[in-house]
Amino acid sequence: AWTSPLNYQKAEGVYKCASCGTALFSSNGKFDSGSGWPSFWKTVSSGRVELKKEWDGRIECKCQKCKGHLGHVFPDGPQRVSLDAMELATIPETDPQIGYKDQNDSDSSFSRMPRYCVNGAAMKFEKES
Repeated sequence: AWTSPLNYQKAEGVYKCASCGTALFSSNGKFDSGSGWPSFWKTVSSGRVELKKEWDGRIECKCQKCKGHLGHVFPDGPQRVSLDAMELATIPETDPQIGYKDQNDSDSSFSRMPRYCVNGAAMKFEKES
């Protein structure tokens, strides 16, 4: 933790799989989780990240194309109300529907988004031109 330069990357661009180059995450879905790992609340598009529940209950995330290990997904991402409505509308269908429920919300939407906690060595950043 805290050693990847990608944890501190603030530029606009795309985070790609270090092994096969598949686009996985965008700077639009990145946030500072305080975990010391690059963190994202959504993927760049459907079917880019594969999820698998592990023996200990954690959810592993892997590159869908090459099966390279990226990290884990947790239910403690940013609060939904803190995110741009336009960005919320672009959440891929294959992203996990996890997070903490808002007890006061009549439509039972999740109050928190997922947190993809990704090893910086598993990705390469391509700055938007």
